[in-house]
Amino acid sequence: MMRLELKLALIGALSKIMIFFILLILMQQVIDKQALRQTDHDLIKMKDKTMDIVGKIGINSFLNIEKDSVYASYNMLKDEYITIDLDTKESLGKLVFSDEAREIEGDDFDFRILNYGFEINNQYYNLEVGKNIQLINSLNKMMKNISIIIILVVLLITIIFDVGINKYLLNPLNKMIIRKLKTITSPETFDFSELKSSTSDFVYLNNALNELMHKVTTILKNQQKFTADVSHELFTPISIMQTKLENLLTSANLPEKFVSSILDQQNNLNRLQQIIKALLLIARIENDQFSKNETIQFKELVDEIILNIEDRAEMKNITIENLVHPNDTLSNINKSLIYILMFNLVSNAIKYNRDGGRIRIICFETGNTFCIEVIDNGIGIDNDQISNIFNRFKRVDSASGEGYGLGLSIVNSIVGFHNGFIEVQSVKGEGSTFKIQLPLINVKINAIG
Repeated sequence: MMRLELKLALIGALSKIMIFFILLILMQQVIDKQALRQTDHDLIKMKDKTMDIVGKIGINSFLNIEKDSVYASYNMLKDEYITIDLDTKESLGKLVFSDEAREIEGDDFDFRILNYGFEINNQYYNLEVGKNIQLINSLNKMMKNISIIIILVVLLITIIFDVGINKYLLNPLNKMIIRKLKTITSPETFDFSELKSSTSDFVYLNNALNELMHKVTTILKNQQKFTADVSHELFTPISIMQTKLENLLTSANLPEKFVSSILDQQNNLNRLQQIIKALLLIARIENDQFSKNETIQFKELVDEIILNIEDRAEMKNITIENLVHPNDTLSNINKSLIYILMFNLVSNAIKYNRDGGRIRIICFETGNTFCIEVIDNGIGIDNDQISNIFNRFKRVDSASGEGYGLGLSIVNSIVGFHNGFIEVQSVKGEGSTFKIQLPLINVKINAIG
């Protein structure tokens, strides 16, 4: 992806380069034509000057018809020459230009030649003047090189100027609008300041962004209020029903046959209460209602989880190994959510493990991520079930009475809240590995020795 400023500069440069090549082609043609026109003009001046001299001193000063019918004169560099010889009446008064080769003192040269027929004392003559084309081409090449250099310098100056102008014009977009978008963490911390710019489009964009964030803020506040209302409205009747059931159980007049039924209803209410708590937790996580400004020693947190859950592990004789480095420190996280995340993963590893099984918790840094792995050698997960394990109300073991598909959904939400992602590798009958990857840009790792 390219920035707008760079795209504008690139488009401007490409358009100028196209113009440069067009100007270069036109310039070369103009120089060639102008050089030819100037050469022909110089040849005509040489012809006129020669004819003036002939008119003043006579033709006999150039050639003696009885002794020699041709006069030839070359300058020292052999880049110009003049010849006069006898001719016929057909070329009288005609100017004929041509490009021909001439041999001068044993060397061949290419010349631009002008032939002119004239008459003196009833005798017809041909005046031929020539200029060396090689010299003309050298001058043309020099002029072309100079023009190329000038165009390139102008091109470079205009590109630099365009980059500066683009930078200036897009400065409000880069400094205000893009900075706002990059620093958005929550609607409460959004910068609603107005944009001071003479570009109406940027002002409109900034105002539209502010208005949108106002709407988002209102929606989130309504969702938070709704979550709080739901929490109160749902838990209150459940608590009332639990109290009434407890009163019934303590009643001396309760028939024995109703005790088991009331206990079942109590269990159902407890499950319903846990489901509501889990759904509300997910809603709060997804509504960004938690802060991420805490720092923890990760090994200590895992030790605390193992301590709180070891009675469940001991019931199945499961060994839990905390292989986290003692100095791994996680920053910019929410401690309570990370605790819930790890507790749910370890709890699931115990629940779906075999008697005498083993659970290992390891951490390591790879690339730009910090990886946390919870590895067990339990019953594993079928391949066709792995894609559903993070879906709400989905259970890997549909025959099991435990778990309601919300534990791993909560884990997935917490990982996403910390800008990470989670993946599962499992072999049926051999065990599973839950791998969490958190970006180092949000999670700082301090591993010392």
